[in-house]
Amino acid sequence: MKMLFSMFVTSIALPALVFAGEPVNEVCPFTGNAVNPEVTAQVGEDTVAFCCGGCLNGFIKWEDNKKAMYIAEQKAARVKAETALIVTTPYLLDTCPITGETFDSMSEPLVEVIDGREIRFCSAGCIPKFKANKEAKFKEIDAKMIAQQLPYYPIDTCVVSGDKLDAKGASVDFIYGNRLFRTCCNDCKDEFLADPAKFVPELDEAIIKAQKKTYPLTTCIIGKGTLDGMGGPDYMIVGNRLVQLCCAGCRPKVLADPLGAFALIEAGNK
Repeated sequence: MKMLFSMFVTSIALPALVFAGEPVNEVCPFTGNAVNPEVTAQVGEDTVAFCCGGCLNGFIKWEDNKKAMYIAEQKAARVKAETALIVTTPYLLDTCPITGETFDSMSEPLVEVIDGREIRFCSAGCIPKFKANKEAKFKEIDAKMIAQQLPYYPIDTCVVSGDKLDAKGASVDFIYGNRLFRTCCNDCKDEFLADPAKFVPELDEAIIKAQKKTYPLTTCIIGKGTLDGMGGPDYMIVGNRLVQLCCAGCRPKVLADPLGAFALIEAGNK
């Protein structure tokens, strides 16, 4: 499925998120493997890290403008990661929230970030209609996303307190950044929303532990090679579902078409 993405812009200064001497990248630009922080190249005030000396030598041969472009891309990616955790989960429904039309291989959904959330539409005319009735439309798609993701939610305890979800009567299920989270009460929900990054890693670990046991594939759905062929597997969480890849370099294609990625994984179960 082809996607047309709107540009997500932040006004935060890029250097503020990279400390002096800290590499601008976390994965090697050649292999996609995790970098060795002791194998680096200095480009002006910026540090670039690599997985091995061979990749370092390859980088040294790059032209200056290619090096500058790579560093700029890595800084932009870090800004997005640090300031926009909320938009890291793509729109996971297969229908336009205005017309209800199903996206298919013949259509090119438009992607818009609204209140920090990625929403996909069948046409440009649907975007202002959604914005004009945001509260009701978010409520509608949230209900669908909760029902969609609930079967894959890995734990029966509150993501904040650790108490059983029914400890205070009934769980509080809500969508944050297009992803389902569950707490035992509204107080815990408020605590989560105040600092989501504090609680997301623990849930991610639970998903990996629960779902990798029955993961049906031994090859990367993007790169097609073995999951450990590039130093992986790389564990990616998309809407509380585990996607195993050969390297982090395959992640953008999953984000562009998450439902296609899910379909390939499900086909492996047949």
